[in-house]
Amino acid sequence: MEFVVLPDHSAGAEALAPVPSHGLPHPKVIAHHSGRPWLVGDWQDDEIVCVSAGPRRLALLGCATAHPGVLEARLGRVRSLADLDEIARLPAGSFHLVASLDGDVRVQGTLSTACQVFYARVAGVTLAASRADSLAGRIGASVDTERVALELLSPFGPPEPLSEGSVWRGVRSPRIGHCLEISRDGAGRTRRWWTPPEPERPLGDGGFVREALFDAVAARTANEKVVSADLSGGLDSTSLCFVADRLAGTDLATLHYEAHGGRGEDLAHARRAAAALPRARHVVVPPTETPDWYAPFEHTPHDREGPLMFVRARATVEHQAALVASLGARRHLQGVGGDELFLPGTMCLHGLLRRDPAAALPHVRALRSKRRWSMATTARTMAAAPSYRRWLATEADELSADRAWGSGAYWEVSAKLPPWITPDAASTVRRLMREAIAAGPEPLAALPVQHEMIWINRINGTVMRRNSSIGAHAGVSFHAPYTDDRVLEAVLSVRLADRVAEDRLKPVLARALDGVVPAEILRRTGKDDASPTLFSGLRRRRGELLDFAENTRLAGMGLIDGVALRRLLVTTHADTRPLMPFDPTLACELWLRALPLAGTSAAETSIRTT
Repeated sequence: MEFVVLPDHSAGAEALAPVPSHGLPHPKVIAHHSGRPWLVGDWQDDEIVCVSAGPRRLALLGCATAHPGVLEARLGRVRSLADLDEIARLPAGSFHLVASLDGDVRVQGTLSTACQVFYARVAGVTLAASRADSLAGRIGASVDTERVALELLSPFGPPEPLSEGSVWRGVRSPRIGHCLEISRDGAGRTRRWWTPPEPERPLGDGGFVREALFDAVAARTANEKVVSADLSGGLDSTSLCFVADRLAGTDLATLHYEAHGGRGEDLAHARRAAAALPRARHVVVPPTETPDWYAPFEHTPHDREGPLMFVRARATVEHQAALVASLGARRHLQGVGGDELFLPGTMCLHGLLRRDPAAALPHVRALRSKRRWSMATTARTMAAAPSYRRWLATEADELSADRAWGSGAYWEVSAKLPPWITPDAASTVRRLMREAIAAGPEPLAALPVQHEMIWINRINGTVMRRNSSIGAHAGVSFHAPYTDDRVLEAVLSVRLADRVAEDRLKPVLARALDGVVPAEILRRTGKDDASPTLFSGLRRRRGELLDFAENTRLAGMGLIDGVALRRLLVTTHADTRPLMPFDPTLACELWLRALPLAGTSAAETSIRTT
């Protein structure tokens, strides 16, 4: 699905006309009440719910549990764009909301950015779109080289608010919890419409979390003959399979990709879960049929939006999409986001210690034992309370420091510069971070644990959106119900004391799905890691990776030192940590190679889309 949103302005159609939308030879068009084009794009009939009430129009594009009659009745009572805030909270699922009220336009995506909004000024008016590269092509946008330098930060790119930027000059996106509003004169502005709930709700039997999860899965299974889902053996994906199995009217097919090395426990847990799901069709893919990580390097035009996070697994995503399609499914469910929602980490205990010290202390002692922290490290971590701005300032100063992730009080996972970044590029990153700090950024939530959950939810949603772009070539989209707005809100509202338990790995999820998922599965306390798969791919593809690092566009742009990058690839590593910075570098390079050069030299920084 791809679309552009136009203002109710005479220049709207003019802004759309100069560049035909790639991949949309016969776009669908929905008009404003005035008759001017409003929504132009490509979508399936079951991917949109569109209602009207007088001069008002409302469309939900994606997967949504929305009854047209209810939406139409609520739309009839709306008098301003702000009145749509309540309507936006009604449906479950993952969708774009687009509205036209007497010519004023509102566009918003999801908190996770699984449905993202991009906007730019075209022909003197603001246009919005579901893809950044669509707008970039219309304005002839060049690649923002400084932004590419930020994208080299590992493991997840730059911190808030810099993570909201675009790699295309002139193309922007609203911040999390903000919508885009376009007035009749074509001017655009963003407005905050969502604030996170306070963590004050007792978990009880987990009914409100359970309802949010069932609604999120139902939004994907509605009217689908077959839906597929990961059955990795881990708690998150396995739980979704049992939820999907409870929903009537849809056949379930599960996929399990066997791990390399053959020593993991996931396959055994997946088999036990499969035995408890006798109505589903179960497919196990052996390692011999699984594509290597880091292969192949050939990229197609759908990668032009920006660097693809976790690009090492791109071939696996393509393989999975083709397999899902062969099973007769269009939508594939994944447990992405479950760890970040339900696994209580350092900052959950950091916040709980301030609200309920007696409840926190046993868990702090357990964390100290698990991390092998000294008493001094534990006390320093739990006592630290830096403001978001002060924390960002420390991050900017320590981008090259040798720090263990999760070893201190933090708002986000600390970003690190790769060892092969050039001094000039490193200086650019530090300058951009300090400029952002000087602007007085506000966190996504007042509590660090809440901010961290919202921030990582955005990363997971972005992965889903980009993987769906890959799967679109097979007619398949990827879905992570745990990243949905309603699910995120439900878990954020749970009081901190109920998010931790001495006998449960993920107590909120276990309580919510008690009676839905077999007890022996809910009691699982560990999970396999992907190190064997990573090392296997690196070993088998080392020659190609060395060739790849020989003459990179990133080096031509003055962003990385190719010699230092090659040194990483020829060195033997005891664990995967030294390889983590390679992922964003690989993603940026492969994305740049998917773009045509404006000039004849790889050193050209004005790279434009066709």
